[in-house]
This record gives sequence, C-alpha cells and structure tokens, in this order.
Amino acid sequence: MELNSSRIKFPQNKARAFTPHLRAASDKMKKLIEEVQAQIEGYEDHYHTRKRARRRADQLTFERTVEAILCDLCRCELEPQCDAVYLPLSNKVLRKKSRYKGVALGKTLPDVLKVTCAEGMDFLGMEKGRSTFKIINDEMNMAFAGGIQTTLWAGPKLLSRIESFGIDLSDIGHDPEEEVIVLRKPKRKDKVPPETQEYSDTQETVSVRQSMREINAWLAEADIGCDLDGVPVQDRRLRRIFNNSDFSQGGRLYGGFWQRLTSEQRQEHILIDGDCCVELDYGQMSLAILYGLAGKAPPAGDLFDLADHGIPTEYRKGIKKCIQAVINTDKLPTRAPKGVRKHLPGKYSMGEVMRAVEKKHPEIYPLMTSGMGMQLFRNESDILVDVLLALKKRGIVALPIHDAVVVMDDKQQETTDIMKKVFWDHTGVIPDVSLG
Repeated sequence: MELNSSRIKFPQNKARAFTPHLRAASDKMKKLIEEVQAQIEGYEDHYHTRKRARRRADQLTFERTVEAILCDLCRCELEPQCDAVYLPLSNKVLRKKSRYKGVALGKTLPDVLKVTCAEGMDFLGMEKGRSTFKIINDEMNMAFAGGIQTTLWAGPKLLSRIESFGIDLSDIGHDPEEEVIVLRKPKRKDKVPPETQEYSDTQETVSVRQSMREINAWLAEADIGCDLDGVPVQDRRLRRIFNNSDFSQGGRLYGGFWQRLTSEQRQEHILIDGDCCVELDYGQMSLAILYGLAGKAPPAGDLFDLADHGIPTEYRKGIKKCIQAVINTDKLPTRAPKGVRKHLPGKYSMGEVMRAVEKKHPEIYPLMTSGMGMQLFRNESDILVDVLLALKKRGIVALPIHDAVVVMDDKQQETTDIMKKVFWDHTGVIPDVSLG
C-alpha cells in the first residue's frame, strides 16, 4: 500500500512533538473518532490489508492509537501556535517499553498512519522522516549524521469533520493513566535536555503518583478560565519532575497553562469560578527551609537584607540572585552569576557578598554552600503538594507555580493560613506569605 501524502500541501507553521496521551473529552469527539475508526476498519477489510481479526488486546491498542492521533491533530489544528506534529517511526522507539511514551507511540502506529494517509482516505497528511549518513573512513563505512522525524497534519477529511462535529479544544483531554512522576537523568555537558530514566515503583513513588492524580482529577473538573487569546485552558495536567536519577532531588510541578504566563497575566486574566484571582508566594522559601533543617529560628525581618553587613538594601534583588546561585551550585562561585551586575554594583565582589551572607546567616551558611539546591526543590515541592491537597479538602481551587499558588481573591486569607500551617508542619518555621 503506497502512501499518498505528497498530494496534500505541507503546512506552513511550526511543528511540535506528537502528544500520545490525549483522549476524547466529549461525546462529539468520541463520535468523530468512532466514525474515522470505522472507515479505517472498512478500508482494511476492503483491501484485505489484514489477514485476521485483531485480538482483544490488539484491538484496544489500535483504538487507543487512532484516538490519540486524531485528538492531537484536531488540537494542533485548533491551536494558533502550530499546525503539524512530528514523531519518530523507528522500531528502536516504537518497540521500546517505557512508562513515559504511552500506548499510541507503539508498533501499531505505522499501520494506522498508512491507512489514514492512503488514497481516498486523506484524514492525515504526512511527510516521512529521513536519516542522513556520512562516510567516516577509507573503507566507506557510514555513520549516522542526523535527520528529521516524520511530520503529520490534519488532512481534508479530518478538517471537514472538525467543522461538522463542531470540535473545539474543550473536547480534547488527557489520559488519566499518563505517567505523572518523571525521573530525569543528570544534565549533560553538551546542554542537550536530560533524558528520562526508567524506574521501578516503590511505596514512595506509588504514593506520590496517587497524590498527583488526585490533584489532576480535581483541576480537570474545576471552573478555570482565561480571557487571553490563544491560551489553552484545558492544559491543566501536572507532572512532578525529579532530577539526577534521584527521587530526593527536584520534584517540582510542571504542565499547567498558567505556568507559562507572567505573574501579572495570571492575576489579570485568569478566572476561577468566574472570579478574579490573586497569587500568594512563599517569601524567602529556600532560606526558611534551611533554617528548618538546621533546627534554628530565622532572624526577624528580610532574610535577604544585608544592610547591617555592608551592602545596602537597595541591592536586594542582586543579593537574592547571588544567594540562590550559591544554593543551587556544587561549588562556591567566585564570580557573580550572569545578569546580577545590573542589580548589584561591581564594587561589591561575590566574595564580599558571601562574607556578608555568612555574617547574616551563620547557622545555615554551611548548608547554603553544600550544593543541596535540588534537595531543597524536593522539600519545596512536597510542601506545595500538601498545600494543594489541604486546599482541595476545603474546596479551594489552586494553581501552583513552584513556590506560589493562584487562588480566588476571596480565598486569600484562608489560603494564607493553610500555606503557613503546612510549612510549619514540614519545617517548624513560620514562613512569610505575601501577594505576588
């Protein structure tokens, strides 16, 4: 069977990676998928492309693959940023078992694509990927030199059904079984994003996953809106990402559409239950946690104020950046971090700043300079997850941003009280919680 994708004009906008975890979230999207699936199976029967009926497990995989492809291409067509998706079709990827890739990115995928792009079907357009190779020695041996992945976009028949069924972004959701606990390998020196790492479940990972699924189910049903054009308010599924092949490092929450907005945009344009929102931040969270770990009470006032130790208060922003850089590096830096000098005059060297910090925080200075930044992220994210679960029990919808939450304006005081209690329960320190 020959593919006929060359007849369909390739889209002009940017392509993004295929999302294999999407599912129908409405009856009309389910009906669209059922109609396309019936045509695929009719094509297979008419052209005898299958010798036997699929086994029950294979049929479920087939249906799930069709659903994911159609949902992602419908979403791609409805979003302004992209009009195509790219994906791998190599057996090395499709036959590899992984908790991250989902059912749709499996060995059934190429067969589904062949039919949906075939002559007379035209549900998808496709440009097949290709690899390039180079000669590496006099014996004419070849080595892989790069390439491009296969690209898909919505074909004429899918476009017509998007219109006839009245599909919009609210009709497309996420698979509740998508992996939400992600473990990443250490960063590579070539700045390539770290790869995900497979892992075996433990009592801890099962518990952490259950909490995230509870939070995601709660957010999926919440009345959350945004009046900014092009913002995909259905993107609410959160993941916890752990770092350096170690579940004691990282764990921050990623994935919500609100995390890609500025603080001002969140407060001015997001609505929860139709009402305006506020952003509540844990102030000086890392330092407060370090005091908790040291079993000491932090000094009163602003923990980033070094005025009593020779550096004026007006340079607080630069001081804060220096301290955060020290906490998040394995070795004590001798030079100010990039971008700090616009907030801190050159007359204050990094050494002077750190000597002032040591005088201000002698009880926690050894911890600050121990390279435990990723461990602090784990503490921070555990606190935030418990805040979300506590707010859920009170019926308060909250959108997390690392060390802050967005909630309805009239829930500000109740949320502040909960944030302080959860932080105290974790650290024995009463934190500063302020409007962002």
